[in-house]
Amino acid sequence: MTNRELRRRLLALARPMWRPLALSALFRTVGLACGIALLGVAGRAVGQAIAAGGRPDRLGRTVLVLVVLSLVKGLARYLEQYCGHYVAFRTLARLRLYFYDRLAPQAPAAVEGRDTGDLLSRVTKDVDRVEVFFAHTIGPAVTAVVVPLATVVWFALVVDPWGAALLAAGLAAVAASSLGRRGARGGPDSPATLVRQGRGQVAQSVTDSVQGVREVLAFEAQARRLGQLALAEAPIALGLRRIAGAAALTRGVNLVLTALVPALELVLLGRTGAGLDTVCLGALVAAAAFAPVLGVEDFAADLSQAFASARRLFEVTDAAPLVPDAVATPGQPSVAPGQPSVIPDSIRDLPPTVTLQDVTFWYPGAHRTTPALEHVTFTAAAGKVTALVGASGSGKSTVAALLTRTWDPTEGAILLDSEDIRHQPLAGLRRTVGVAAQRPYLFNLSIQDNLALAAPDATPADISQAMAAAHLDQALEDLPQDAIGEMGEKLSGGQRQRLALARTLLRDPQVLVLDECTSQLDAATERAVLDGLREAGRDKTVIVIAHRLSTVTQADWIVVLDAGRVVQEGRYDDLAAQAGGAFATLLAREAAAT
Repeated sequence: MTNRELRRRLLALARPMWRPLALSALFRTVGLACGIALLGVAGRAVGQAIAAGGRPDRLGRTVLVLVVLSLVKGLARYLEQYCGHYVAFRTLARLRLYFYDRLAPQAPAAVEGRDTGDLLSRVTKDVDRVEVFFAHTIGPAVTAVVVPLATVVWFALVVDPWGAALLAAGLAAVAASSLGRRGARGGPDSPATLVRQGRGQVAQSVTDSVQGVREVLAFEAQARRLGQLALAEAPIALGLRRIAGAAALTRGVNLVLTALVPALELVLLGRTGAGLDTVCLGALVAAAAFAPVLGVEDFAADLSQAFASARRLFEVTDAAPLVPDAVATPGQPSVAPGQPSVIPDSIRDLPPTVTLQDVTFWYPGAHRTTPALEHVTFTAAAGKVTALVGASGSGKSTVAALLTRTWDPTEGAILLDSEDIRHQPLAGLRRTVGVAAQRPYLFNLSIQDNLALAAPDATPADISQAMAAAHLDQALEDLPQDAIGEMGEKLSGGQRQRLALARTLLRDPQVLVLDECTSQLDAATERAVLDGLREAGRDKTVIVIAHRLSTVTQADWIVVLDAGRVVQEGRYDDLAAQAGGAFATLLAREAAAT
């Protein structure tokens, strides 16, 4: 994406703020004009004083003008900054909302392969960096053209045309020096881009080290992690050196020009025979006229990083959702994003039958020689408990991900009753199908707040019922009463699983998918939880994904997966009786392990 395209998109985001943005540019113009006028009035007074032998004419009036100009300049500066930052902060809020609105439809599939630290850096640090464009670029860019142009025209009409030409050449040289340097261009391969990408990698490295601090200490990997952090920081140092080198060169050139041009004006105006007051006036106005153009130098380096940050943001927001939301089929109302979905009567009133029809699935971008699922067909009957069992890597959890459209099948279809789930709005589908995962994400909030995530309007009775079904009410007194820590670190593994299970039950889905949700429980607690689940799941279609076969002894139907294929189906006793079968082999392995 070119800088021109980035400018156009950022300006489009700021379009609702055009009035305060225009006011910011106007007040900056007034402030800069007052600054030039201050030096001009003072210079003329000095010239008059020298010519008059030490005292200028109308000193009191001159002082009054200087005071008024100073007050107006100060007020204009305040109003410029207020309006500019008002635009910047309002627009950054819009940008953050835009980022989230575009990211949410891509989740969870599209974000699973991204580094969380880098993603967080984009939505925080990179968004903050874009603030330079709105608060410190648009107004200065406008005034860097308007004020010098007006000054040159005034100089030509009032002071001297040749002096105006010299001033115009000097101003153009400073502008070219500021905008032409390498650090100001901010392209995809620029030092600024190198810095922003490097800081995203540093954020990811720090995130990994903080979240894995126990493992880092246990394996005495501190030095290695610091070495990896140093490697991530190396591109940042290189990029900053290049930016600083270019900035230093530009600053040196501009300092020479801003000193040389007024000196040449003194010589030029002196040779024209102008009065001393005019000579001083011209020289000081020429010196002051560089202030608006030097503003370009101030924002140029930061602007390159703002463009690099915007490019990183739009890389995420422009990605197409891997799982597009459905367009409602005839007879099924569509829903707007964020609005409650309308679930068909056949699904709302009765638990649906879940059917996988010849489903094949390849993980996008995965370097695999075989699919995760290959021609999988089975049915989970309405209101019954269907178990999926198999060795690790057989495709059980992939089925769970497909049921909630984390991914879509590469081939085949998944039906709720007779309707393909790809024809249902995602909001409705994810209210209908609830998954209790083996490794749930818990927020650093209280237990009640984590439960409220599933059902904000749940009553205390609903919460108590869900916790009882997950056998969590027995341990309530031993659980933290405040925040449970990042990722629920204040809870045991079994407590985290039961809390996630209670949260899913509180959602009250029509299809309940239990993905190894009791894997970290002891046998006695597991039996109690399973008893609660059988009671809570009487009016649901339940799909149990299990590695431990003791979990599925009471299942109505069992589907055995192996290497992504269905190799057996049947009831527990019938499958166990088939000597040499896949299920009997799993039973034998489990018995040998115990």
